[in-house]
Amino acid sequence: MDIVVTISMISLFCLGLREVTDDIEGGRIGYPIRKWFIENTPVWVMKPVIVCCACMSSFWGTIIYWLCFLHYSSGNLLEGLQHWETYLLWIFCCVSASFINTVFWLIRNKLIGKLN
Repeated sequence: MDIVVTISMISLFCLGLREVTDDIEGGRIGYPIRKWFIENTPVWVMKPVIVCCACMSSFWGTIIYWLCFLHYSSGNLLEGLQHWETYLLWIFCCVSASFINTVFWLIRNKLIGKLN
């Protein structure tokens, strides 16, 4: 499993999901989903699922990492789960994606601020 590709997939998914659920310009197409989460779930649920770009990498990063791990293990799943490196890489991918999400979301916000 290529770690750079996995981190990129996590970041792109989180940034894309955050963008399509944004409330800018009256709300993007996915804004009703974001609004529902904000109104009906506690902060510790809504932030990692759909509200906070940096926080989203913990929830979505975990799902994406383990789906990639399952896909690339091809029959050696139990063997891969026995290595501590697997779990270290999982944490590394989520934390790295969180940093990338933060940087790119700040850049995005600065660009939008200059365009408006």
